[in-house]
Amino acid sequence: METLAIVGASLAGLSAARAARAQGFTGRLVIIGDEEHRPYDRPPLSKDFLLGSITADRN
Repeated sequence: METLAIVGASLAGLSAARAARAQGFTGRLVIIGDEEHRPYDRPPLSKDFLLGSITADRN
């Protein structure tokens, strides 16, 4: 069985793991990070949203 190690358990690490699966990787995924909690998906935050330039319903 192949193993893919991803260093970094942030949104980028989680995205890399999802991309590997989407590309057909069926082996073992090991995500390495020093975060206190397990990886979770955090929505990207836009500076434009914080400044009020765009709204949440804009795609």
